[in-house]
Amino acid sequence: MKEGQVINLFPGGNTAQGFYSFYEYLPYNVDRIFIIKGGPGTGKSTFMKKIGETMIEKGFNIEYHWCSSDNNSLDGLVIKELKVAFLDGTAPHMVDPEYPGAVDEIINLGRYWDRELLKEYTKEIKDLNDQIWGLFQRAYDYLATAKLVHDEWEDYYIKAMDFQKANQKTTEVIDKLFNTQPISEEAGQTRRLFASALTPQGPVDYLSSITSNIRNRYIIKGRPGTGKATLTQKVAEAALERGYDVQFFHCSFDPESVDTIIIPKLDVALIDGTAPHQIEPTREGDQVINMLDCVDQEKVDQFNDEILNAKERYNKLISKAITKIANAKSLHDDLEEYYIEAMDFEAIDERRKSIVAEIL
Repeated sequence: MKEGQVINLFPGGNTAQGFYSFYEYLPYNVDRIFIIKGGPGTGKSTFMKKIGETMIEKGFNIEYHWCSSDNNSLDGLVIKELKVAFLDGTAPHMVDPEYPGAVDEIINLGRYWDRELLKEYTKEIKDLNDQIWGLFQRAYDYLATAKLVHDEWEDYYIKAMDFQKANQKTTEVIDKLFNTQPISEEAGQTRRLFASALTPQGPVDYLSSITSNIRNRYIIKGRPGTGKATLTQKVAEAALERGYDVQFFHCSFDPESVDTIIIPKLDVALIDGTAPHQIEPTREGDQVINMLDCVDQEKVDQFNDEILNAKERYNKLISKAITKIANAKSLHDDLEEYYIEAMDFEAIDERRKSIVAEIL
């Protein structure tokens, strides 16, 4: 039997706006949702990983939705053909059943812990929680300051942009993709997630992976402020108006900005191919859109020192934020140990097996 395929995604992220969630888009086109509750170290991620492994072996295609604060840990799992989703319903992404029993079901792993044992560590658990949230807050402060620096960096390029040229590039792509196709009576559907994240291990992205089966990839090159996200957004709007479903993958640093879109029915992706996710045209069907064609380089050169300074400050702030996120991850590992000691993992494993049998 052929193994199922895996797509890796992030449903939430550590951003310049704090923790930003697209969890409502995780259970996409599903009929059944299992919401897993329980503390850190109670086995939520392992529960989903083992179900995912079983489904891959049985030939089902799945989506792994990873945690941006621990990119080795799962926040969600979607089994496409079975129209089933599992998701972590605990903080910071609190999720509760919308249609209890009919669509949604809670799996409470708190049923399998030794409450008396956990009570012995009440002070330690509270202290660690407070320290973790404090570290995340400092990380988000650094990221918010980095956004101000990034805006400054963008501004130097905006001053040198020929927006008419940028509009021409956008129109060329729209005309090529949709020709004279009229506006549809019904707009297409959207799905919004992250394909990258700022994690304890630094920036991680799956952009190459999620576009690996897309025949026509438009790889957009440029610098901050050169209109990459604006072009992508306009093409997405044109697709939606013509009734095409569009998958949006937002920037892990600035969630208001879009890094990549996929239009599945057209087998087309537009990808931001610049740092931190450097993507080069390596396949037949790859085309480069260079937004630096729309920039007056002489004007940019006037701000070389300022641009270098902004870039250096931005990178330092991102590095400081990632350090805080990594420190929080280390304390979270300590916190998990208290719960691991108190869990009945054999009983959890039996519950997992019964659920797998049920959904199959």
